[in-house]
Formats: sequence, structure tokens, C-alpha cells
Amino acid sequence: MRVPFLAIAGCLLAASIVPAQQSDEIYLEITQPGLRRVAVAAPPLMVLPGTPADVARGFQETLDIDLAAAAPIALVERRLYALVEDDPRPEVLNERWRSIGAQFLLSGTIVRAGGQLVIEARLVDLVSGEFAFAKRYRAGISAAEVVAHTLANDLVQVFTGRPGPFLSRIAFISDRTGSSEIWVMDWDGANQKQLTKHNALALGPSWSPDGRHLVFTSYLRGNPALYLLTPQEGYLKLLWDRGGVNSSASVSPDGKTIAFASSVDGNVDVYTIPIEGGEAQRLTTARGIDTQPAWAPNGRQIAFTSARSGSPQVYLMDADGSNVRRVSFGAYFHDEPAWAHDGTRIACTTRDQGTFKIATINAVTTERTVIPAPGNNESPCFSPEGSMIVFESDRTGRPQIYITDANGVPRQLTSEGSNHSPTWIGATQ
Repeated sequence: MRVPFLAIAGCLLAASIVPAQQSDEIYLEITQPGLRRVAVAAPPLMVLPGTPADVARGFQETLDIDLAAAAPIALVERRLYALVEDDPRPEVLNERWRSIGAQFLLSGTIVRAGGQLVIEARLVDLVSGEFAFAKRYRAGISAAEVVAHTLANDLVQVFTGRPGPFLSRIAFISDRTGSSEIWVMDWDGANQKQLTKHNALALGPSWSPDGRHLVFTSYLRGNPALYLLTPQEGYLKLLWDRGGVNSSASVSPDGKTIAFASSVDGNVDVYTIPIEGGEAQRLTTARGIDTQPAWAPNGRQIAFTSARSGSPQVYLMDADGSNVRRVSFGAYFHDEPAWAHDGTRIACTTRDQGTFKIATINAVTTERTVIPAPGNNESPCFSPEGSMIVFESDRTGRPQIYITDANGVPRQLTSEGSNHSPTWIGATQ
């Protein structure tokens, strides 16, 4: 979550922001509607002599995990591989792989060449017998897992036209060290690292499109203010500290503008400000709280939460604040909108039967789908290519970060402390 509506309302009543801590379950039909999956047989790549066994094992395990989570790929069960007898005739061998349900076959080799690891991978279309993909990768021995992620991304791109999420990163808020700080981790929860050590409440991180900066709210100086963090340089810049509420930052797709919520003029409204700082421009003027802005992928629209109709609902407006229209219906509560890369789907938090759940809304038709799940589930964010959703859930007690896999099964990424407000960025952005 990024300081959701209820927290904003609580801030106005109690003069303090307290992050909500709830979230949960998702399904493939929600994250990738209409996706056609292809059956791929992916036996372990052949390890050639001289290759360290632990390096080859780490590469293969990483690749297996990635492919199992790749939305367009349905892996053929490995127990069936034993039914395929080898044959020197490619057309015969291909037919045998097809007989166990495979449409494509992934094969290749791993070898150490001096101080480098060389991986050759080939994807064969078992119907035509042609290569759908063939590539050689070279990297240092220590980069075996990075190569595995890269290969998995390339295979997803073969089937979807967009690389997979396997070199992406997720920023989030964690209190595991005693205060709510910004952390970052790989898409699968690996390599969790603390980015800030301010001993001050941090909320609502938002990536810049190139992944170089994070904009977030911090109480570093006592009041909620917007800051820009450049993690690789350890650079922190104050952007905006006027008004009682400054929260819910969202960086535009071109990386030049930040939309955020502020009470600088009394009411909580949506504003924009250049990412380098400067004067803010007010976009909303209706009565009631307007918050949680989220830029559409094309940069021409902003989704946001507004109480102008009497309850929190998701609205769209043009980037200049004009042409406001409501898109959430079917329940009295919708908050925390987040766009998919295709620009037609919005994930959000809704209130259903007494608990918070994730819902998706078609931005064109306003059709809504609520995703059933245990516990409270909030703060959805699509993966860069739109095949997964990361979210926050308290199903096991304390709020933790989860993602969906290719079958829609939730996978817990964090376990230490309370963790919330996930935001996803791709490796190439």
C-alpha cells in the first residue's frame, strides 16, 4: 500500500499517518487475461566437463524456478521425460517429445571456458523442427544465476514480445530493523537489502521508470514530506514538505513528473511536481479526499482515489486534471489503483464481506473482478510485463509481501518483521 485512503482519512482526524497493513490472493486469469500458454519440455541443460558442479546446479535451479513462474509457459512434467527415447533423426526425436505433450523443446549446454561460463540455449518448435530461439551467453562464473534469469526473460519474450520479470526488483517498506525503512529485493524475494537507515517512518515508495530513483514519503524531519532517493549513489533530496499530508507519490512514465497527494491548500488533493523539484500544480478541486494517483503507461491519464461520491472510489482524469470520470463500481470501497503495462487493466484494493481484497478493473468497460482470498489483501502492483501481481497480505498474521506465480498460486517473499507497500520495476527500465 502507498498510504491508502483510510490512512489519509485517519491522518486528517488524528494528525498522524499510520500505514494500513493488510493484503492476499490472485489468479492467472486476472493478471494475464486471454493468455495462451505453450507446453515446453525443459530437461536440464547438458553440463560439459570442467564445469563446477555447484555452479551448474545453481544455474539450473534458478532457471527451473523462473520457467515454472513464466506465465506463457506450461512446463511438461519431468516424469514424462523418461518416456522419450533418444534418436539421431531429429524428426523422430521431435515426434517423441510431441507424444508427451510438448510443443517446444529447450536444450543446450553449460561449460566453463577459462574464467567464464558459456551457456548455449536452443528452443525448437517441435511441429516445424525449426529453431524458435538460439543464443549463446557468456558471463563470469559468479553470474550464473543472472544468466539463468536472462535466459528465462528471453524465452518469455519469444512468446509474448516482452521480456519476463526475472531480472526485476521490488521495493517495499519493512520494520524488521526497528523502524519502517525502504528495502529492495529480487522478483523472487532473494537478495533483500535495506536502502534507508533514517530511523523515521517511510511510506509509499515509487520507482522512476529507469529504476535509478525512488520517490517516497518520510517523517525524517518530523512531518510527512516527499523525498527522492538514488540508491546506487546514496543520494537523498527533499522534494516537497508543505502542508500536513504529502504522500502517495507516482512517477510519470517519462520520468519527469511526480503526481502525489497533499493537503497544502487544506483539502487533500492530487498535485504534480517536476522530479527535480519546484512548484506543485493542483489537479483536483472537488470536495472530499483525492489521493493515490497512478500514472497510466501512456502518460496521458492518471488514476486516483476520490471520496467525492461519498465513499472511496477509483477515478480517471487526463494528465492536466480534466475529463474526470469514475471507473470503479459494485462496492462502496475501492482504493490504491495500479496500472498494468497494457494500459487497460487497473488493480486496486476493495472491501468485500468485511475484508480487503484485490480487484481488477477494465479501464475501458469498467468491468470489475474481485479475487477471493483469505485474510486482508492490499497494495497490488503489476509486474513490469503484466503477468504477475505483487501485493501485501496478513493471512499469516503480520503483513507480508506475496506474488502470484504462473498458476495464480500466491508465493510469500518476506517473513521477517512487517512488510508492505510493494512496488515493482523491470530490469530494462
